[in-house]
Amino acid sequence: MLVAAETFPGGEDGHRWQLVATHAVPDGGRAAADRLARKLAMEYVPKKVSVGPGDTPARKVFRVADGSWLVEVRGMDHKGVLCRTAVAELVRESPYVRGGETLAERRRRLLGRG
Repeated sequence: MLVAAETFPGGEDGHRWQLVATHAVPDGGRAAADRLARKLAMEYVPKKVSVGPGDTPARKVFRVADGSWLVEVRGMDHKGVLCRTAVAELVRESPYVRGGETLAERRRRLLGRG
């Protein structure tokens, strides 16, 4: 799985990372995920970057020692947005379950059978 994140003002240090997109890479393993991460680093334009139709924003792309990409993208207003693109393996995913509710009860409730 590929994870792309974008930074916004806030937090103690003035920035906080927020997950803005994930891209499943079902075939090709780590090499395919690395290629997609590089492509996103070179092409992704964050929503907060103002660009006109047909414009190409300014971009600085850095390869970080851990293999992720750190990108600064600037639009027509010259305000920079930092993005980070990294490859990550999804190791666990679980649904939200109300306290005291079993998974079977949750299914029944969601399916309207109880």
